Amino acid sequence: MLAFLQHAWASGVAATLALVLLLAWLGIFARISAPINKRLSAAAYAGDVPRDARALQERWDSVIVLRAVIQGLVRTLLCVSLALR
Repeated sequence: MLAFLQHAWASGVAATLALVLLLAWLGIFARISAPINKRLSAAAYAGDVPRDARALQERWDSVIVLRAVIQGLVRTLLCVSLALR
């Protein structure tokens, strides 16, 4: 917001894109990763192995690369935003 107020449009756009990507990352985490993590953690604390542990792990693995790429893009966009100021 401050970048836009200071007429640093490119910096503001980069920061806005970073925010949008972070919200997408949060959505992926909340819908897929957090429930899996909760189930696996509860099973580990109980000393149990869920019957569908392999399926849970495969589901977790299916989004981990996407989450990592989004985090990398966010970091890059924030660095670009700082460099353009």
